[in-house]
Amino acid sequence: MKTTPITIDNGQVTIHSAGAVWMSQHQLADLFGVFVSAIGANVRTILKSEVLDERRVVRQRTYKDGSFTTLYNLEMIAALAFRLKSRQAEAFRKWIVRQATSPAVLWEMPRTDMSPIGNTLIFALDCVAPIAVRR
Repeated sequence: MKTTPITIDNGQVTIHSAGAVWMSQHQLADLFGVFVSAIGANVRTILKSEVLDERRVVRQRTYKDGSFTTLYNLEMIAALAFRLKSRQAEAFRKWIVRQATSPAVLWEMPRTDMSPIGNTLIFALDCVAPIAVRR
């Protein structure tokens, strides 16, 4: 079973990928709860307006049989969220705004050999899903 890199359940956005996020039109249609044609039309509009650089936000994955899939990165996914009208797109927009306005979060990690502080090493990071620091 293949999972999608981003899910929206009950208004909660979860990114399941630690690296770069790339999704197909079908995955994006499922994510935002719209038709694939709505994704395609909005992608064309975004690229035609030159708001995003196609060379950076679009990638082709070619398979051994010669078929291919077009994939879009997180920047395009964010742009689509602001163009589409659905509950999932609204949840994604709210998540983007929350992430942009959240302060840095402290993460507490187990001590490593390089840790200069007691038995813990503390980092200040901007993160996708803030968590509380245990003391």
